[in-house]
Amino acid sequence: MTVSHFTDCRIGFIGAGRVATALAQAFSAAGERVMLVYAPTGAKAQRLAGRIEGCRAAGTAQEVADGADLVFLAVPDDAIGPLAALLRWRSGQGVIHCSGGAELDVLAPVLGSGAQVGSFHPLQMFSEPEAALKGLSACAVAVEADPDLVHQLERLAGLLGSRVLHVPRGTRAAYHAASHYAAAFLCVLLEEGANILESIDIERDEARHALLGLARGALDAIERDTPARAMAGVYSRGDTGMAARHLEALRTLGGDVTGFYKALAERSIRMALAEGRIPAARAESMRRMLQG
Repeated sequence: MTVSHFTDCRIGFIGAGRVATALAQAFSAAGERVMLVYAPTGAKAQRLAGRIEGCRAAGTAQEVADGADLVFLAVPDDAIGPLAALLRWRSGQGVIHCSGGAELDVLAPVLGSGAQVGSFHPLQMFSEPEAALKGLSACAVAVEADPDLVHQLERLAGLLGSRVLHVPRGTRAAYHAASHYAAAFLCVLLEEGANILESIDIERDEARHALLGLARGALDAIERDTPARAMAGVYSRGDTGMAARHLEALRTLGGDVTGFYKALAERSIRMALAEGRIPAARAESMRRMLQG
């Protein structure tokens, strides 16, 4: 059996963390045969296997490699290469890592066996298991693989209801960095906003909920339009006077609050200018204000 002609393949997971838990359950719910799970902490593998009909916890990683046709390495990035080198693989098998930033080169030790290699990275946060499982149908999955295997990974993404995102070889780090702007850095922005509101005596839970509602509205607007056209606020309309008042208020808070704000404000001016929402003269005036 070759990877390109799988019709009823056996899927195994090495790793039983958040990504493995979501993917294994989602694949099984879509009718795929998730047969084996291994994790160094046996209890985690047992818990995951217990949620999936027909799946069992393996005693070793090699047992998964021996018993599955598609093996997902859902382990920390630094462990992928050593694990790939440690295990025995076979021709016709697919070995897939779930890292966002690792290149396929990390799976080079697999290639001498005749197995195919690939990556399958759901572009979403996995902080809460049930939310992550539900979110798979709305996210993109970054897929990269050898030619025969890529069709299988596209099929699996389709079963989840996910959109396929093809990442060119050699660009994984840039792809991974870009993803931080929509998730990890968004958390930073909301934390920064909550800190400012708390500093002016707005209770933190109230600040958090207020900003979350605002952020959801912004995401809804972006979904309907481009970020530059959806952007609201003083920089989208060239309100130099109010922007100056922002800076005056933030300076009283001390620390590095103004530096962070200025960096974001400069990018906001650039977006508004490129979209034609403010004239060049107004953009220049706002930039001078930021530098003052």
